[in-house]
Amino acid sequence: MMSAPEIIVTLGPCDDMRAEIFVRPAGDVPAGSRIVGSVTGPRRGRDTTLPVTSRLVPLAGAAAAGPASRAILTEPAYWTPDLPNLYRVEARLEPHDGDPWAIDAWIGLRRLGVRGRSFWLDGRRWVPRAFVGQHAVAAAKEAEVGLAITMPADPLLAEADDMGVGVVPLLPAASLTPTRIASWARHPSAMLAVITGGDAMADVADRLAAVRGARGTLLIGMAVDGMCQPPAVPAGVDFLVVQLPAEGLPHAGWMVPAVQPLVAWRQAAEKVSSRASCDALQRDLALWRLTAGAGLAGGTPPWDWAGYLVG
Repeated sequence: MMSAPEIIVTLGPCDDMRAEIFVRPAGDVPAGSRIVGSVTGPRRGRDTTLPVTSRLVPLAGAAAAGPASRAILTEPAYWTPDLPNLYRVEARLEPHDGDPWAIDAWIGLRRLGVRGRSFWLDGRRWVPRAFVGQHAVAAAKEAEVGLAITMPADPLLAEADDMGVGVVPLLPAASLTPTRIASWARHPSAMLAVITGGDAMADVADRLAAVRGARGTLLIGMAVDGMCQPPAVPAGVDFLVVQLPAEGLPHAGWMVPAVQPLVAWRQAAEKVSSRASCDALQRDLALWRLTAGAGLAGGTPPWDWAGYLVG
């Protein structure tokens, strides 16, 4: 029996009483394959609840886009950092002939998206605050922040899933592949992925188009230089990360922002260890907006930063 490929889990129509989820493999699999098994949960840390098992039913006519199966969960428990509910997918990818491939993965049902210039998580505005660099997941949970990490590994994301810590994967555009994005997207803790490195805009747009079907509710943004005028934004970018030097403030051009949410990222001279550093960045940018905006026609623009990264 071989190891199964990464799975892509998509949250379909959902509300507080019912949720549909769709499971399919990432990448190519033998023609005529199908996915059978079950989804069981929820589980949250050491909390004990009566688990419910829902059957994964293969979808008819899914062969053109690869095998896919659907499960329907009643009274679903969604994942947030405050309530890190998880479900277990136990299934088999069965080829038309040959040995089946085992699938055993923990997933979270996450309702995450963009409204205007803000992030929304489970029906409420969500403002991410995160330390950049290598930090322990438990330390981030205690500080009530997330983690922004270059190419986070599966064990770290699994720990963050379980503890309820939001993770911001940082990656170069060259690593923006369907398999990579699918491996992160099934972890509910991987919430915002950020392309770093100043890659060509056209290359970013092409790669974003290629991963569209694998990202689920994982939002993908791009890091840009906050000391320069705002750039043209490639199609498919959900948000921008505005990079600033230590103690630096944005170029005046950012006073009139793009339609996407803007996340501020301030470099730090040393490793940060307290949420106070995120709060200080928020305070400095609020003062910048009030001071710089006072000289604009119409006064201070009515918008706010969507999130804060420090480190």
